[in-house]
Amino acid sequence: MNLRSLAVLLTLGVFGGTAFAQYTSSNRDILTPNTGTWNATGVTLNGLNFVNLGLQGVGRIAASTTDPVTGESIGSISDMQINDWTRTTGGSYTGTFNFLPDRGYNAGSTFSNYAARINTFSFTFTPYTSPSTTTAQNQIQTTYTGTQRFTYDHDNNVATSPIYTTGLLANGSTIQFGGQPIPTVTQATSNPLEGNTPITDRLTLDTEGLAFDPRAGRSGSGWVSDEYGANIYHFNSSKQIDGILAIPKALVPHSPTGTVNFNVDPPIDGRRINQGFEGLAVNHDGTRLYTLLQSATIQDSGSGNQGRTNTRLLVYDTSSENAPTDPIAQYVIQLPRVDSDGGGTVDRTAAQSSIIAISDTQFLILSRDGNGRGASGSPVFKSILLADISKATNIDGLYDFEGAAVAPGGVLAANVTPLEWTEALNLLSKLDLGVTELEQFGLNLNTAPGDINSLSEKWEGLSLVSANDPAAPNDYFLFMGNDNDFLTSSGSMLDANGNPFTYNAGLENDTMLLAFRVQIVPEPGVTALLAIGSLAFFGRRRARCLRL
Repeated sequence: MNLRSLAVLLTLGVFGGTAFAQYTSSNRDILTPNTGTWNATGVTLNGLNFVNLGLQGVGRIAASTTDPVTGESIGSISDMQINDWTRTTGGSYTGTFNFLPDRGYNAGSTFSNYAARINTFSFTFTPYTSPSTTTAQNQIQTTYTGTQRFTYDHDNNVATSPIYTTGLLANGSTIQFGGQPIPTVTQATSNPLEGNTPITDRLTLDTEGLAFDPRAGRSGSGWVSDEYGANIYHFNSSKQIDGILAIPKALVPHSPTGTVNFNVDPPIDGRRINQGFEGLAVNHDGTRLYTLLQSATIQDSGSGNQGRTNTRLLVYDTSSENAPTDPIAQYVIQLPRVDSDGGGTVDRTAAQSSIIAISDTQFLILSRDGNGRGASGSPVFKSILLADISKATNIDGLYDFEGAAVAPGGVLAANVTPLEWTEALNLLSKLDLGVTELEQFGLNLNTAPGDINSLSEKWEGLSLVSANDPAAPNDYFLFMGNDNDFLTSSGSMLDANGNPFTYNAGLENDTMLLAFRVQIVPEPGVTALLAIGSLAFFGRRRARCLRL
């Protein structure tokens, strides 16, 4: 354990203290900015203790960074995975970031012909453990190493080459992969990497969740989730999409005529637009896949943004097939609600943006408001929730049909018990200093007007890796990344014909990375499993979930 972490624990009395969290699933309304001093004893939920040991690193990638192959703005992080994670002899770390951007730049009626992809960066991480403040934001240093674009077989003909997807707004649908409808662009679209051959009904993706398959022999394959659908796709090690998982009809968007419609806003039922499968995670052995809607379906919502709190978590059995035709379990989680404008009442749901499976029943969930750089208003709530499904009601098969509501009018059915959760890590808080953890590294919570160091609105990527520290075997690093919405004053994208166009978003919203050191200590009976899990992190491609 480093000196700063030990000082935090001693100062706040962790030894012999009781775990505490201000907000839980039974106390989830945030009426004032969540910037107080955090209790370093951490929180405990159903036998698992989670302790935040403090922010130990910040990294930055300029918003103006472009792909050298196509000249497109790279954008940033809707989700992330880490592989090749290694601790060096000097106490630093190296690894590879796999960053999943979303659909490319869009503003008003402008959308981009941005092929879904994974951007890779090699990186070094040198934890900063001094109790002093610093303006340096170089503890996480990255080097762009390439891009892998997703492809798919659009014509069911192995003799033709697979094609890329697009990020253009969905205005049609087709049946693909022998499964349910997928969102498409009806107009002809072209990509210069395909020789600009026009393709109609191209699959359009707004990718938000990424999970690699941890099983032996499946390196590089996995699953990606999408907001346009909302859908979940399986991809092979070449990043070719080769399957789609079936989702309950209750989550599929429908137009007033009752037909599947990915473009109507709002749909009459199903996922609301831009609120699809934001969270995606796989368990330690690749046999369970978890996905979480960003907020409630239309039929499960009450009035106002704050009425979107009852959202659904789906569980799939992937032990024998990569693209199951039905989930094996479904649960409801009631997300936090915030007063985002200081009006004295809750007016917004703190929608979830990423999940990590700690075990088959416990998860870390990133929940946040919509304030920060790139939006209006100072941040009020951006936190990691520790959640558990052990006592929640499995609603699978009960509310699956088209328009089925488990929370009509935003009121959860009396016979349904939601997930338990407790706030486990608060991005806006303090530990041992008079300033917040962010302020220790020169970041701030200003948005009037704010500056390059103001905390970004959209934090959407999570990845958890072992500290590989023999002196602290239960310590991990929780990496977080923001989605910068491709906001730069010198942006470049492709239009529908594959031609480049430039744009000026009016500000530089850099890609930012944060690394918190955390301690995760289970009760006896789980300890041995966690110890086995931490060893797995010494290998390659083992960073989406704790190996429980």
